[in-house]
Amino acid sequence: MRLRPNQIALRRGARAAVVIPLAFLLARLVIGDAQALFFIVFGCFALLVMADFGGPRRARALAYLATVLAGAILVAFGTLASATAASGAAAMLVVGFWLAFTAVLGGYPAIARTGLLLAFVISISLPAAPAAIPSRVGGWMLAGLLSTLAAALLWPRPEDGRLHRHSADAFGQVAKAYSDSTPLSLAEARQAVNTARAEYLAAARRPAGLRRRDRAYFEMFSELDQVIDLLESPFRALGAAVRPGTPEGEHLRATVLDALRASAAVLKGGAAPDLGAVEQARTDHRAALDRWATEQLRSGRPATEVLDGLDHDQNLRVISYIALGIAGNAVVAAGQRLETAVRLPVAIPSRAGPGGALVRVLRTVRTHLEPRSSVLHNSLRVAIGLAASVWLARTLGLSHAFWVVLGTLQVLRTSALGTGRTTVQALVGNVLGVVVGGLIALLAGSNPLVMWIALPFSVFVAAYAVNTIGFVLSQAAFTVNLIIVFNLISPAGWRVGLVRIEDVAVGAAVSVVVGVLLWPRGARKELAGSISNFYRALAAYLGMAFDEVLGADAGVGADVLRRQAVRARDRAGESLQVLLSEPDSEHLETRTAAALVAAGNQGMLAADGLILVANDLAYRVAPGTDCAEALHAQVHALLARLSSLADRLDQRRAADGAGAVSEQALRAATLGGLKRMKGLPEADRSTLALVIAGEWAERMARVEADLEQPISAAAAAARIPWWR
Repeated sequence: MRLRPNQIALRRGARAAVVIPLAFLLARLVIGDAQALFFIVFGCFALLVMADFGGPRRARALAYLATVLAGAILVAFGTLASATAASGAAAMLVVGFWLAFTAVLGGYPAIARTGLLLAFVISISLPAAPAAIPSRVGGWMLAGLLSTLAAALLWPRPEDGRLHRHSADAFGQVAKAYSDSTPLSLAEARQAVNTARAEYLAAARRPAGLRRRDRAYFEMFSELDQVIDLLESPFRALGAAVRPGTPEGEHLRATVLDALRASAAVLKGGAAPDLGAVEQARTDHRAALDRWATEQLRSGRPATEVLDGLDHDQNLRVISYIALGIAGNAVVAAGQRLETAVRLPVAIPSRAGPGGALVRVLRTVRTHLEPRSSVLHNSLRVAIGLAASVWLARTLGLSHAFWVVLGTLQVLRTSALGTGRTTVQALVGNVLGVVVGGLIALLAGSNPLVMWIALPFSVFVAAYAVNTIGFVLSQAAFTVNLIIVFNLISPAGWRVGLVRIEDVAVGAAVSVVVGVLLWPRGARKELAGSISNFYRALAAYLGMAFDEVLGADAGVGADVLRRQAVRARDRAGESLQVLLSEPDSEHLETRTAAALVAAGNQGMLAADGLILVANDLAYRVAPGTDCAEALHAQVHALLARLSSLADRLDQRRAADGAGAVSEQALRAATLGGLKRMKGLPEADRSTLALVIAGEWAERMARVEADLEQPISAAAAAARIPWWR
């Protein structure tokens, strides 16, 4: 059974409505300490509502326990740092940045972040002596114990393996599209992959997840997209007059189909795909294709027709290479050991265990700890905004200082415009909440029984409203809940709601100021800048890969340039996610933004394929080979064009107006090389290397031509002022 988002919210609300009032009543009757009451109530809310972990029961329980332990440390540290406004602001700056930045790690750390922030904000905003640490930490730990038990026993999410099923369905649809390549089957395959990817994102996983399986899922979906792209836009029209039609080609085609189907089966508990069979079929096909080209040229077949035939099978070769990565990632995603002697694509996360997780964490941190990273900007913005709120609230002596900090946290977005919009929504929601909560307080009067009766209902609505019924109504529900809780702890009637509006307004004002002063670029400009950097890093990597095949001096090693390109790609992907979550994303269509990232991924595939040809298959153009210089000149034009596209996106640079690549010149250079093979007794690997380089250059020229409209749209969106 698949739970829809509102069903998950209903379960979350029901669980919180049962646990929080019972925990509150237990603490009130048994403990009675006001400090402990705060941390029990808000601890349960933080853990059951803000950190609603998914996954298998054991993994979910471990995530709750780890979050409880981390929260206890933060509560103790926050209490120690709460002595003065300066120490509190400094501690908030450090912890706020750390927790905001951990979102990039994905998975459970990203989900736990908001709940941990709430625990630290309360501990640092309510000054107390070190002697209060035991009661505060004890309240938090009790909340953690109750929340963990409730999450495991009360209406837990059914884990029925739907991610594996959706992924297996995606493999089945891609296999069907691979077999017939009709527009309908391609559309169905694209939809199936998007559905599986959405399930992956909903399962508390992110591209930079700590676990090896998380990364394997991400790479697997990207590779399936690439297969569909190649089927929709092959190297050469599938209706070419001449096709090699070798038995080895048919065998490779069947082997790839078997690998796709076996990849679906392994996700359902079946046997792993035979990667060795795919690699052997690729080797046999390469040799057969070389023989076919030589024989056709010697028999008098025109070089143009032979080149069309090579282009036709080049599509198959690239898909078969991607299939190796898909199958390997499917094995890892299924939780099986990947044991093979085949040299696998670099996209497969090869390192397992804690060591591999540590490597992925360090690489992720390295990727985003750079001045141009939007993740770094957002983390610093959150940290500085929260620190300023702590200092301001404590300095002004506001009665509920933590509401000021929560107000900052709730409305701060990645741009001043986004923050301004959320500020208005937060204030409207709080006014509505004060009206409703005030009526409940007036009806209750001095009778706490009314408040106790209203508490479960207010908790349910507040928990259900999170990410379900909109920001305004969720703010209203949260305010009603706060009025009831505070009146049960210390009766103050409806006036406590007015204090909440005042404090949220102060926090919102801090957010607006921080949003204006710190990188008020907005998501559109962040995306344009990150994709610009991605294309520049890609141009360097792609240029080195062409040099490897064309026999030129490659200079910097492939590993270094690839790592730089991968880091730039990950930053671009993160910026795309930020854009999709922003309220002002209507200025740039989602499809257009995604096309910019997808085009870069095709360039990564081209560079990886060229490196494979040069280093693993040893196809290199010999020095002094005719037509190589002409091809190299077009490759330089190709790279210059890619850099020019990057310049158009980056408003800090002026585009140099590089001209388009001449596909006729590329074709002529490749044909000139093929004509040399007519009199040779066997295939010339140097000439075939020239052909392969020409094929990739033509494909990348078409990719760049298709980028014209998306680049113009993204550049125009980036020029729109952030306040519009």
